[in-house]
Amino acid sequence: MRFVEKTVAGIDITQERISIALLKQGKNGPTLIKSASAAVPAGAIQNGNIADAGLLAKTIRDLKVRGRIWTNRAAVSLFARPVISQMIEMPKQMPANLTQFVRGEMKHCAALPGGDIVLDYCSLGANRRSAEKKVLAFSAETGKVTELLNVLNRAGFSAELIEPAILSYLRAIADKKITGRTGFNVLVAVLRENTLTLCVLRNGTIDFIRTKEAKQKSTACEEIFKWLGDEITEIQKFYSVEFIENTGKWDITIFTDTVLPENADTVLKSKFQTGSLQVRSSNDAYLDTIVDNQKLSHKNEQPSAVAVGLAMHLLTQQHEDVRLNLMPPQIIQIKEIKREALIAANIFAVLLLLIIIAVDVPSYFSENITRTAAAKTSLFSIEDTDFIIEKNQQLDQRLQSLSNRIAGISHISSLHNDVNWTELFDSIRKAAPASVRINSLFSTDGSRMHIYGLALSNDAVNTFVNSLEKAPQITSVSLLETSKQEGDKGYIRYQIGCRLAVKKGKG
Repeated sequence: MRFVEKTVAGIDITQERISIALLKQGKNGPTLIKSASAAVPAGAIQNGNIADAGLLAKTIRDLKVRGRIWTNRAAVSLFARPVISQMIEMPKQMPANLTQFVRGEMKHCAALPGGDIVLDYCSLGANRRSAEKKVLAFSAETGKVTELLNVLNRAGFSAELIEPAILSYLRAIADKKITGRTGFNVLVAVLRENTLTLCVLRNGTIDFIRTKEAKQKSTACEEIFKWLGDEITEIQKFYSVEFIENTGKWDITIFTDTVLPENADTVLKSKFQTGSLQVRSSNDAYLDTIVDNQKLSHKNEQPSAVAVGLAMHLLTQQHEDVRLNLMPPQIIQIKEIKREALIAANIFAVLLLLIIIAVDVPSYFSENITRTAAAKTSLFSIEDTDFIIEKNQQLDQRLQSLSNRIAGISHISSLHNDVNWTELFDSIRKAAPASVRINSLFSTDGSRMHIYGLALSNDAVNTFVNSLEKAPQITSVSLLETSKQEGDKGYIRYQIGCRLAVKKGKG
């Protein structure tokens, strides 16, 4: 069982602003603890991509410290350009390798480069088993996603999740705007950084999604209104043909990071058909989320709805909402190796502590039992002879058992008392790179040790060997064996032999 923190951060990064929402899992669900935001400094981001990683990392780190956001666990919005979203209809004959099929479909998009991409997808519909013929997929360049993770790492966050902003926003408003809405076409339009994402939900699940970029950036409200009106009207015309029973039953929510005039609702209602319309900006998007009942003392403390949805992903269990993670597979492998190495180091520390306790504590109890027996014997009268004999026999048996244990532990300790095991294990832990996993350690005579494990590459093994050679508790290191496991992505299996140093004054 994994013990996780109850407090996590959702980080929403856009071209103009960085927003962090700190949520805590309580008895009644996630609650907002803190919220902080800051403008993106000039030169840090250009054309939707990171231009100065150091400057962006410093800004996020300063925002974290200033907002007193001490947690390291975080979920971040997918910040890269281009990002491709696609609804893929599965063929009647399901492909043997679904991931390979989806990857092939996504790579057909002209907007994506021919290089490495990261993607994730999921089936849609209330009954996922019967809905495997339709999946929602997102993809982006691996290099840009990895750069985003490096920025967060330098800023003091350990990102566990990378999710498209539209999915985070849908999760944040689901309970009040989406869940339980049957008989309606719920349309959510998100306009961020000149990119418009339109999503239609029917019966609580995504039925349609489209992402479009404006041909040219515009700040004029009339042009924005016209663009929104044309795109929404086109979708309504399609649904009026496909789903006649729901014609006119539209509940529309528009979220934009541009503050629109107060009459935006009235103007937009005249451009398309809708029964209900709400227009939200970054200043009031949180009003539709689970944290809208919390009083916020300052304007800058108003949380990003996307950041709230990101944190909810890490805090809440897997429900019917769509959940994707664009974390590159190689980063996930490294995180798993680090986690297992930390667990192994903790186990070594506990075992060492138990050995120390096993040597010292039995000796203490043995002496204590002897003193107790002598004290009690002096209190008995001559008439209790039989009782005294019985008690002494029981005490003798206990003393003999403890003596045998102490003798055995002392024998083991004497065989290896020339090795400083505490410092040795600590040196091995520090020498192991992030891409190396230790499976087992073995020593027969206390002068030599064999280390077995797995690594991502031969270079990682060589780095581990070189680091071990610098450990003061080890006199020499030999790489005894390396072999690659089956498969193109197999790990490197290694075996390392070490000659151990002795304590000063020993051996």
